[in-house]
Amino acid sequence: MSIEGDQYLRETAKEGMRLDDRKPLERRAITLNTHVINHSDGSSSVEIGKTRVIAGVKVLPAEPFPDKPNDGALIVNFEASDLASGYPIDRILYSVEVGRVTDRGIRESQLIDTKKLCIEPGKKVLFVYVDVFTINNDGNLLDTANMAALAALLDAKYKPNENSEPVPVPLNKANIAISSTFVKIGDTIFMDPNRLEEDAADARLTVGVGDGINSLQKGGSGFFTLDEVMQCVDNAFIAKSDILKMLKV
Repeated sequence: MSIEGDQYLRETAKEGMRLDDRKPLERRAITLNTHVINHSDGSSSVEIGKTRVIAGVKVLPAEPFPDKPNDGALIVNFEASDLASGYPIDRILYSVEVGRVTDRGIRESQLIDTKKLCIEPGKKVLFVYVDVFTINNDGNLLDTANMAALAALLDAKYKPNENSEPVPVPLNKANIAISSTFVKIGDTIFMDPNRLEEDAADARLTVGVGDGINSLQKGGSGFFTLDEVMQCVDNAFIAKSDILKMLKV
């Protein structure tokens, strides 16, 4: 963004105005589709505004980790691809950050019962791989990746063995944690930032909420006051119900 563009965005932010005419705590339109990848156990495509990602799930047999011989595992990977641009930090570092935040939101909520992924104790378990790939970046890849990963997991079915019928991945659906991202520009907080707002932001806060606060991830050199953090948390809980309806949970 040019210096002039940044200054203009900051001036409008003082009035609580956004360049796309949204209210400060209003999300962009969301489109969600599943069954979008033929050779996966589950998949989804999610668009938030012009930001779009796809996610695929694969469930594969593996040896358990030595310290958890009776547990399967979740492995999440996010790829900030060359197809999209304008990442707030180095593309590879951003891939790592979004992947870790997406993984944490699922793992810390205990959405997947990893003990139910055990086939033969100490010898054979199932690993659930979730791969999320950027198609287009117009801001807020954190929430888009979260929603796509959850939708793909809810869509996923696998065969416990060659002769069995496909079964769903064992999920504790009551534990689903939804991600909501906020940026602070000057003294104003905006939900679901687009790319220009991310570029101009002093600070970013991503809140994952299930029954309680599941995760927090802060970015940028600025800060949020305690009251501002609680405002973000309250709005994350309000937004959660709409996302759960889209996920059909």
